[in-house]
Amino acid sequence: MLQGIVYCSEQKLQQEISEILYSIPRVSANFLNDMNKVQEFLSEHTVLFILISVNNSENISPLIKLYNRYPQVYFIYYYPALNINNFQQSDFIYFSHIVVGMNRETNLNSILINLTNNYWKKIPYENLGVMFDDLSPRLKKVMNYIETNDLKKCSIAKISDYLNISQGYFSQEFKRETTLTFRDFMQNLLAHYEQIIFERLDLSAKTASQILGYSELSSFSRSFKKRKGYPPSHQKTHKYAEVSK
Repeated sequence: MLQGIVYCSEQKLQQEISEILYSIPRVSANFLNDMNKVQEFLSEHTVLFILISVNNSENISPLIKLYNRYPQVYFIYYYPALNINNFQQSDFIYFSHIVVGMNRETNLNSILINLTNNYWKKIPYENLGVMFDDLSPRLKKVMNYIETNDLKKCSIAKISDYLNISQGYFSQEFKRETTLTFRDFMQNLLAHYEQIIFERLDLSAKTASQILGYSELSSFSRSFKKRKGYPPSHQKTHKYAEVSK
């Protein structure tokens, strides 16, 4: 399941949002009304969106400050009506969507379906030479784990513990079903994620290294340069040079 955070203290709105989310496959919402709990959840999970449903700057400002730390997360504002006098103009510059008014439920449903369909961590099975439908239930569970967990948790050791099987058995099973070693699969997948991070999300090398599970920017830079032939700081220049050829 893809994870989302809902920050809303009004019971009626919580029920309204719950009904919308319930109708969308593969999305799980976590209703949190404490900033410390929001930050704790973000540090432990891969989150697709933060839906904020409050009616003034005092409640909204602490949440949108998280944007710089989690730029890959979509921030959505949702409320029955927008009283602009309750907010500062800068409150809304980080929101990907502002959903208010009579059609808000239908609009939010469409937005969330679109976000799930275009989720940046969605595994491109065909490009990786893997037939998802042919995988065993356990390997499908592994793929879902990779899509919905922080990449630093996606090691053979951690996934084996998650499945409660030995590392050796997991490695053999993965190779047998996908024809790839787990390491090769993850290297190919990380290369795909890098392309999305730099070209679609347009994030910095430092942010990319954090999202991709590297403990240090220098480690990511060395790995990237070894594979690409140039450092991640030159990614945009290299991309534009290819386009201009």
